[in-house]
Amino acid sequence: MLLYVAQVIGLLAVATFLISYQQKKRTNIILFNVISRCLYILQYLLLGAFSGAVLDILGAVASAVAGKKDAPFIKKHLPWVILSMNVLIVAVGVFIAIMNQSWLDLFSLMGVLLHTGAFWMNSEKIIRRISLAGSPFWFIYNFLSRAYGSAIGDLLTMASILLAMYRHREKSKNN
Repeated sequence: MLLYVAQVIGLLAVATFLISYQQKKRTNIILFNVISRCLYILQYLLLGAFSGAVLDILGAVASAVAGKKDAPFIKKHLPWVILSMNVLIVAVGVFIAIMNQSWLDLFSLMGVLLHTGAFWMNSEKIIRRISLAGSPFWFIYNFLSRAYGSAIGDLLTMASILLAMYRHREKSKNN
């Protein structure tokens, strides 16, 4: 029963994540992303996939901080803030992988680095490319962790991003 509850939560997380791509304002994109990450965290905890949960906690924090990148303190220290967030994510991810003696945890590490790294960018084109690069890492982690709803979501995310990239390319050609 718990496995089914985790899968339903994963599907809700996926829906929220896909909705985030449809938002016009950057702040709303990040808000929906953070809500989605919270649902993913709950799913991972229910499945016993603790490294995914911990890295998504860090991802949610990094996303929220990236959302405030124009705040005076962050703007003034932007390179150090980005470096600090990424070093923290890498350190925790590598520590988890070593403690679990699991190479699988490195996939979630790469996924969270790429997805959260995208939010520091200003160009939608670059955000899409970086996000697309992160999705296969999460897909592998989710599939092998039995988070099938999330794995399906990763496939949908990749399709959605590719569609957005195609549509954006077509608009550029016509202009």
